[in-house]
Amino acid sequence: MSRNIPDEILKMLQTPIQKDGKTSPVTPKRQTNIDWIQNLPRTGLTYKKKEKQTLIYSTRSGEKLFIQYPGKESARKDEKKRPWDFRPRLYSRQDVKHHFDMTFGDMLRVICDTADALDKKGKREILRIFAALLYRMAFMLDHVQINTFGTIERNVIQENTLSSKRMVRLPKIFKYQPNKKIIDFIAKQRPRWGNMSFEGFLFYYELLVWNEDCKYYYRNHYIKKNKEWINDKGRVNTLLTGIRILGYLLADISLPDLLNGFSMGISPAKPDEIIRICGGLVKAESVRVKLP
Repeated sequence: MSRNIPDEILKMLQTPIQKDGKTSPVTPKRQTNIDWIQNLPRTGLTYKKKEKQTLIYSTRSGEKLFIQYPGKESARKDEKKRPWDFRPRLYSRQDVKHHFDMTFGDMLRVICDTADALDKKGKREILRIFAALLYRMAFMLDHVQINTFGTIERNVIQENTLSSKRMVRLPKIFKYQPNKKIIDFIAKQRPRWGNMSFEGFLFYYELLVWNEDCKYYYRNHYIKKNKEWINDKGRVNTLLTGIRILGYLLADISLPDLLNGFSMGISPAKPDEIIRICGGLVKAESVRVKLP
């Protein structure tokens, strides 16, 4: 890695390769957050008719990130139905106008556009730090279990029409709390990511992969009757796919290798690729990890 990166940042990001199976330490964290979504009250709610928002994150730039549910996949029928589906909603201010709903494709487009806009000297180090952040997000290493008492909840009767704002008590969850110094280091180089702050962009990504876990858990556990859900699509492999795309932008991964991986819908980076893409911030041997 470049000497332009403070040693403090490098130490915070040092991470050993993680297990990704059902015995991985991330598994009970994922399950806790899936259960939290499953247990949200849905009585009287219907996609596009009456939905609900719950505040999850507030950024230092003044953005508010809610989850809005039930999502469109809750209205599907039979085996395609995903009753726990939700979508992130980001507001730059506390008003009714939100950032347009972003898909994973939209997020990756922002990453590619940002990579193109970065200064050549700083591009490689920023993308490698970002890859390490995504790796830590994949395995929930920067998630802290908290009591979500005081969460704002509000109804959405029609698109962009809010009512019934109130405070509610919800169960504990593992909440994403990345180190602010790392966020600030990246934001100093590139403060805006797709009309969001970098912090808002990172939180939005987190909400998308959280929803992926909920959808694939429901599909495997309730539709396919397969309790071994954890190794299928979801948080980990979705974020490892993002890392592999960063590897392509860094010329660490060839285009054929990247595209061949998508034959199964995702193209997760392998451990040796992760180590290379993250520039040594993720290592095969055990290292001391400084959590926030």
